[in-house]
Amino acid sequence: MESGVFHRYSDLLERYIEVGLASGNVVGVGYPETPDGEEVEEGEVAVLDAVFDYLSGGPSVDAPYALTVTGLRRRVLERTRDVPHGSTLTYEEFARSIGAEDEAGEVRDALLDNPVPIVLPCHRVVAEDGVDGYAGPREVKRRLLNLEG
Repeated sequence: MESGVFHRYSDLLERYIEVGLASGNVVGVGYPETPDGEEVEEGEVAVLDAVFDYLSGGPSVDAPYALTVTGLRRRVLERTRDVPHGSTLTYEEFARSIGAEDEAGEVRDALLDNPVPIVLPCHRVVAEDGVDGYAGPREVKRRLLNLEG
């Protein structure tokens, strides 16, 4: 399926995972309690299959995506893929790793606004004193970190 909004329920996350696709690219990922898109089964939408493989202990999700942001925000989101599976960095460490040490607040804001979490794994960037925010429910971030932990 090339375009549309599709979902499947995740027992691990205890909520739906909803994926928006446009011309085969992921343009949105969300975790609604009540989804709007079309419910699909395994094998019908490759990116959802990749997400559920990851949630079962598989590798990070490798799927084509399309972002509508530029500049620092785009660099921040794309560089989340450089944080290894099972690792975390604080916002400050991550900002420093991408050469934006003076812009840690903007880095955090970009991560919180990530339109394609899991595909661009912003959950691996955390506050110094804990999980902090996420581009989805905080409980989802905790569960993803525990999964990789």
